[in-house]
Amino acid sequence: MRRETRAGERAPAEVRPPGGDPGAREVVTPDDRWPAVLVASAPELSARLLAEVFGPLLALAPAERALLVGTLEAWLECGGSVGRAAVRLRCHRNTVFNRLRRLERLTSRSLSHPCELVETVLALEALRLRTTRG
Repeated sequence: MRRETRAGERAPAEVRPPGGDPGAREVVTPDDRWPAVLVASAPELSARLLAEVFGPLLALAPAERALLVGTLEAWLECGGSVGRAAVRLRCHRNTVFNRLRRLERLTSRSLSHPCELVETVLALEALRLRTTRG
């Protein structure tokens, strides 16, 4: 990520695209995805946020963690629609509900409370950034 820019320029950040290949990279500007740029601009805080919000999630087996993160990504990409996320994930909508509830229990964050949803989304961006940086 470039930190210094001339006045008026947008500072790009490199992140993993949502729902994409873990090895894929995407350069984003603030106009593209504010959460990704905010998290990338404060690596120490993003690491702390990731540990605090996703700590129990990170302790899961990689396949189980990927399943829950993938469900969260699909749900967010579908505008919070469980039905559309279920179609995208090719599973029953109750499966999506159950995975999201499990994620809420693990993170102690409710996806229906705006402030807690923001923390969850920022933690997701921090996880993507960590995956990108290796």
